[in-house]
Amino acid sequence: MNGESPFHQPEPIPTPPENGDNKVADPALRVVMLLVSLVSLGIAMLSVAYVAVQFLVFHNQRMRENIWSIIITIALAYLIGWLVALIGIRYFHNLVLPMAINLYAWATLAGISVLYIAILYRLYEQAYYMTSFAKYTVLMFAAVVGFVGLHLLIENHDLRPFSIPLIIIALIHLYLIVYHYVFAADVNYDYLFGDVLFFLGMTLTSVLMLLHTGVLSGIRNTIDRIFEPKPNGDIQPQNQQ
Repeated sequence: MNGESPFHQPEPIPTPPENGDNKVADPALRVVMLLVSLVSLGIAMLSVAYVAVQFLVFHNQRMRENIWSIIITIALAYLIGWLVALIGIRYFHNLVLPMAINLYAWATLAGISVLYIAILYRLYEQAYYMTSFAKYTVLMFAAVVGFVGLHLLIENHDLRPFSIPLIIIALIHLYLIVYHYVFAADVNYDYLFGDVLFFLGMTLTSVLMLLHTGVLSGIRNTIDRIFEPKPNGDIQPQNQQ
């Protein structure tokens, strides 16, 4: 009418989806990384607990003779889980992993506390050789290193609450040392060195945790530099082409 052409609604021009594959893959990849990290770390933690029981309770001779090979094997599983968790938290910004790792940290602390009490019993009984004492120390050192590794995975993680159980056990250890070597009638003073050395090591560890002196700041800063955003801000995988 009036020579005018009828109005036609312009058809929308289809645009290709941006990073469609990444948006689909990222949630699946995060779930896979979550499972791999938690399973690997969990296997390592359970393995340490199993070795400690076999070593201290059942006096498994095979465990005692091959302690270094066993620790290396467990460390491999732990390292894989730790690296995957680190990438998942710092690179993919997984929000579930830090909560799960924090639970693992508390579980590891519980294991360290039980291990300390078990070793403390062996020290009090004075039924060990110096080679066994060295292996007790190695076992405890491995457990503490595993705990510190979990701590480093979580940003702004506070170690002070974790120090309280260890300080309490260390104080009990001190009181037992005093009672044993002062008041007990049947005691071998040759074992005093082992008691004092283990007590000082655990006390130093727990006090450093309590004071939060920044002993691990260098390692944490290195991790921060590795994963700090690029100048264009596209560190996240979904922003990369």
